[in-house]
Amino acid sequence: MNSHQASQADWGRLFEAAIRIKQMAPWEWVDEADVFGVQDPETGEIGFVSVMGALGEHTAVSVYLGATALAKFMYLQEVPPELLLEYPEMLLEIPQLQASFEDRGVLDDWDRQLIRNLGLKFRGRNAWPRFQSFRPGFMPWRLAPDEIRFLTLALEQLEQVAPRVRADRSLLPNDEAGGFFVRSPCTQQEGAEGWEDRYIQIPPPEFPPVSLYWDPTDVKRLKRAAGRGEIIELDFFQFPGCFGNKAERPVSAYVLFAVHAQSNMILCAEFIQIKDTLENMWGQIPGVLLSRLVQAEMRPKEIRVQSNLLFNVLPPAFQELGTKVVLKPSLKKLRAAKREMLAALEFGRPPFS
Repeated sequence: MNSHQASQADWGRLFEAAIRIKQMAPWEWVDEADVFGVQDPETGEIGFVSVMGALGEHTAVSVYLGATALAKFMYLQEVPPELLLEYPEMLLEIPQLQASFEDRGVLDDWDRQLIRNLGLKFRGRNAWPRFQSFRPGFMPWRLAPDEIRFLTLALEQLEQVAPRVRADRSLLPNDEAGGFFVRSPCTQQEGAEGWEDRYIQIPPPEFPPVSLYWDPTDVKRLKRAAGRGEIIELDFFQFPGCFGNKAERPVSAYVLFAVHAQSNMILCAEFIQIKDTLENMWGQIPGVLLSRLVQAEMRPKEIRVQSNLLFNVLPPAFQELGTKVVLKPSLKKLRAAKREMLAALEFGRPPFS
């Protein structure tokens, strides 16, 4: 089902809930880490509600979908802000539903048309509600009908919970001892449906394994190449672009980007597109890099990376070659080349001329 199959009544209820949240402005007293759960009455799954805007910048409400999404979000609370700016995919890859309040120019034509169809009007900065669905490997997109329903419920529960948090911050212990505060559907007297408070232990999720792929023939070819002490700086990141057409959810573009440290020459800028899961895409990285090194007839002495992802997926493929994979906090040459590439594309120049 797509967004066009949702009824105007469903959209109207969502907008009404968002407007009430905007008027309440819970970000004035609720922090981003003050998370609580809302259990979906239809699926039983739990979405975790987080309010953004305490710093007076981007005001939004996100609903992180499931325990794995919650674990990734909690990890981001410890990540330096500059790292998140460099790798925004760390947030974009977390499954979530989001209601944000934007300037009119930020909205897509589709969003503005929806507002017109509903007969709604907004004026001023950060006044226009925008609703988006985030899925790993894809760009943010319109809500499906079931997502409209659940995001509406989450905003309605936030409307109930936020004043209680203001009166008593101990309502949200959110630790191993107290568990997570969750609003769950229940049957009240005379069969009426309602909501109740629960405290639930959320165990650490099991992340799926990453199966690594490479061509053993490439390793044999590189073993015959004479190593000359080359050092490579390598990065893997989400590119500010996408694949697909306007009628479908756009697929994110990722880039494996390698620079020869001694000469600053770009060795590789290879697009890798997700096909099913992020884990399968990550598993392709060793094979893609080995293939490019065979083409360059280069057997590196050392590969320097600044991400834990590359530090984890590369060593098995390069162990036989004796190539060391070294984790560095910052790779200045690589970052400079990366900035030049992105700037060239922004101004319409060929990035690798």
